[in-house]
Amino acid sequence: MRYLIRQKKLRALLASNSLDALLVRKRENIFYLTGSRGEDSVLVIARSGNFVVTDARYALEYKKSAVNTSIVTAGPGSALPRVRYILNKARAKRVGFEADSLTYSEFAAFKKQLKKARLVPAKKLVESLRMIKDSYEIGLIKKACTHGCRTMAYGLRNLAEPHTEKSLKTKIESYMLKRTFWPPSFDLIVASGKNCSMPHAVATDKKIRKGEMVVIDLGVRNYGYNSDLTRTVYLGKIEREYSRVYNIVLGAQKKAIDGIRPGVRASFIDSISRKYISEKGLGGYFVHSLGHGIGLETHEAPGLSGRNNTALKPGMTVTVEPAVYIPGWGGVRIEDVILVTKNGCEILTGSSGKTLCR
Repeated sequence: MRYLIRQKKLRALLASNSLDALLVRKRENIFYLTGSRGEDSVLVIARSGNFVVTDARYALEYKKSAVNTSIVTAGPGSALPRVRYILNKARAKRVGFEADSLTYSEFAAFKKQLKKARLVPAKKLVESLRMIKDSYEIGLIKKACTHGCRTMAYGLRNLAEPHTEKSLKTKIESYMLKRTFWPPSFDLIVASGKNCSMPHAVATDKKIRKGEMVVIDLGVRNYGYNSDLTRTVYLGKIEREYSRVYNIVLGAQKKAIDGIRPGVRASFIDSISRKYISEKGLGGYFVHSLGHGIGLETHEAPGLSGRNNTALKPGMTVTVEPAVYIPGWGGVRIEDVILVTKNGCEILTGSSGKTLCR
């Protein structure tokens, strides 16, 4: 039923944008609308119905999984003619396409084949629906967050043992595999000491030592839906400056989360955290946006940034991850997944505590 509801909502969007059909290339969007994986496929939403055009490798699987959708099997070089036939039969004149998901060569090929139709870039139509999670999706995200918190707890416990960044990363990944937790769609981060000053640090052979910060950023997928959380801890007796920076970042996160509620704009939530860090003299070291939407993709709409004026609505799931990165010194990042509710918000990764010292 949920796929039928999503398809109905998308058709209403197409009508409001004066589109007769939509070509969906992004696999997450195909999955969201039909329940099929969407690998190497094109989903055609037309007046005559919904069609996934794919090759023989996926045809049988998609026939079993795609809801309210016909599967059209295309041989080598025949996918575009199949799409053209569907659109011609539907008498589609204005055809939307996913401007952010189609390569130039694919666009050129579509344009050459679809001579009777006008191709119209349709940015983020499906993504605008995906921003608001239904109860089923929220349940999957909550389970992903529970698994993520368990994995984080395991990683933090193992800081007591001698490790390099790489060996700790491998141990955490092994823990996930043993529990059949699906890995996230991003590379797990383990950084220590000065390496913490790099937001997307790659794990190295550096030994993790006492007297330095350690950043662990990880997530787990649950039936396609992601979690994403970061913890920063200090090994041993903490130095005053590390404690000061950590508490500034923690305070910035708390203020931002306290401000999340329906109707508040994403840019305002970003400004709350950014202003607090700036007032403490560290604004120049907060180099990325406050957070991002999370769901079928680790990074999706709505982003919590100064450029995004989207008003928050119940059912949105976002990360809140203020940070300070000081080159040659280190860094602190604290990240949680937040669900916007009717009256405020809920922290979905709250079971992973924020203990500064280990």
